[in-house]
Amino acid sequence: MKPAISHTTAVLVSAFLIVTDLLTKLWIESAFRLGDAVSVIPGFFSVVYIKNKGSAFGFLSQAPGNIVIYGFTVLAIAAIGFIIAIYRSLPPDDLFSRISFVLIGSGASGNLIDRFRSGAVTDFLLFYVGQWSWPAFNVADSCITIGVFILVCAILFKPRVPPE
Repeated sequence: MKPAISHTTAVLVSAFLIVTDLLTKLWIESAFRLGDAVSVIPGFFSVVYIKNKGSAFGFLSQAPGNIVIYGFTVLAIAAIGFIIAIYRSLPPDDLFSRISFVLIGSGASGNLIDRFRSGAVTDFLLFYVGQWSWPAFNVADSCITIGVFILVCAILFKPRVPPE
């Protein structure tokens, strides 16, 4: 049976997503000064330049730098290895699970590269309403979030085969 997504396609899509993440971060770093913000949709969306030394949504951003950098690096490398192993073990026709793991792995790789490159992750997309805001994020974070959403849907809505 031919896979719904070949390994070559998965690698190419992942490379595209990682490069897109890196290029957007490099653009933000060259076009903005740290802390700058430009309102795109007033009262709802801004492009900002924030460095996040912690994990998702700034969690552990105040922890000692070396612990965070080394801890997240080891964790990200282990997670990427785990994601690749799971992806390779998926049935060839499990399209949604395969897509989800490509997205999650690409996002984890993009943020890992950023940590190696600058010791922190560049975030730049900020959505807010009034005083309430979602923490700033980036393309890699979007890949992870969308990938997890697709995976949850794939698990919840997967047809169940009754036992024989």
